[in-house]
Amino acid sequence: MAEQSLFVKEGSDFAYQRGTAAEEEGEGFRVSVYRHFESNLRIVLCHIPRPLYSLNIYVPTVSSNDKGLPHTLEHLIFCGSQRHPSRGYLDALANCNLSTGTNAWTSSDHTCYTLSTASEEALANVLPVYLDHVLHPLLKDEQFVTEVYHYDITGKEQGVVFSEMVARENGEDDLFGINLDRLMFAHNSPYTFMSGGQTAAIAQLSNAEIIEYHRKYYDANNVTVVITGALSDEFVNVLQRLPRDIVQSAGHSSRAPIDCSLPPADQPRSKHVPFPSVATDTGSIGFGWRGPPSSDAEAVIAIEMLLEYLVDNSSSPLKQRFVERTSPLASDVAAEVTGTVPSTVILHFSGVPHPSSDDPESEGSGDDESDRDDASEGEEEEEDPDIPRLFEEGYFERLLADELQRIHDSRFDGDDQAMQKLAERFRHSLALDMENKPDDLIQEMICIDIVNAHFLPLNQEASFSIGSRANLFDIIDRLASRPVSYWLGVLKTWLIDAPVYY
Repeated sequence: MAEQSLFVKEGSDFAYQRGTAAEEEGEGFRVSVYRHFESNLRIVLCHIPRPLYSLNIYVPTVSSNDKGLPHTLEHLIFCGSQRHPSRGYLDALANCNLSTGTNAWTSSDHTCYTLSTASEEALANVLPVYLDHVLHPLLKDEQFVTEVYHYDITGKEQGVVFSEMVARENGEDDLFGINLDRLMFAHNSPYTFMSGGQTAAIAQLSNAEIIEYHRKYYDANNVTVVITGALSDEFVNVLQRLPRDIVQSAGHSSRAPIDCSLPPADQPRSKHVPFPSVATDTGSIGFGWRGPPSSDAEAVIAIEMLLEYLVDNSSSPLKQRFVERTSPLASDVAAEVTGTVPSTVILHFSGVPHPSSDDPESEGSGDDESDRDDASEGEEEEEDPDIPRLFEEGYFERLLADELQRIHDSRFDGDDQAMQKLAERFRHSLALDMENKPDDLIQEMICIDIVNAHFLPLNQEASFSIGSRANLFDIIDRLASRPVSYWLGVLKTWLIDAPVYY
């Protein structure tokens, strides 16, 4: 009797569009999905004719505190596995197989382990060892002490993870991100905790907690492997030859809805967050809105296109209003739609002039010309009545709301074709990305589907599904044909009428 195949093909192949004329000849990037015959471990093969092969191992992970469990575990994964207990063996093997080594990142709702290599054979050599490290790490107490937290001989707190977060937790970017998330989500939501950890909480973490976290989230049932490259049809045999004990599930599943509820109605929607900085004369102001589910590809892409219209270049409306002016109200403005389970829409104004109560460099400089220049600059700032008030409660918000309303009322400055023109540029830019770095773009799109399949409440009874953005360019073309009234509705629904947090 023939032995059961380790992986069975799931569903039919599909293709990610390239955004070029090649689509007419059926030359998109073909994708096949294989599922472990007993568990929900899936391996996704995406055929991309490029010299490099990429391997991403996705583990949906969330936090219920600020101890940084997903982040600390990410570090410990590379310290050795059951089959290969020597620290550094995985990277040494990767380097011997035409790779620059392994890497990983931790986000609020997933952890990803990555590898790039230059041959299919090299990928086949590293894959089982990498999976063994992810699914069966040693997690020894002495590794925890070195990698996570300990006191050195002088009594100073140390640890690779602890030291990393010391350098990060009071930085502008991290403070901006976590504080905005805590305004937009209910306090028990995973998105309100620091997945990287906060130092005070890391100091209370134990290795036993990490072992339990791994047991819950790192079961084969919860893992999806995505491989891209010029894969031969025979590569599926590599999957069938994986050691059975490595990819065997222990029966644990973390697939469940996560709390994405709104914050209480009486919770403040804004917060002033001081942070250490060499520059005391500028700060940043960020705004966030709750967007549509990230599984709703068309709605998300429509907002991404609208944001590009608002901030893409120096002639864009928000750049003109706040940046490209005699007395700038910001040095730059950036926008994004995050891939969280319910997406969030972010506008971030950086280099916003901040009134400094005392500037030690402004007194006794002994440089008359410099003093005159400073005085001249001060006079220019005083000429704009907005600048001294930008950090007053609600002031910048009103300026932004007025500008968004003006864009709406003027119907995109009287240009009913504005979004159609933008759609053409947007499509061209994505087509270039799909040509130059298709593996990165496709990995990003698949990651969104993996997280949604795992944590989105509506998907808990549905089968695993990826490819919501496979027809990305068809979606853009549909949106390009929409009338101006549609785009005014997008602007009004998601930015003007929706609650804003800042």
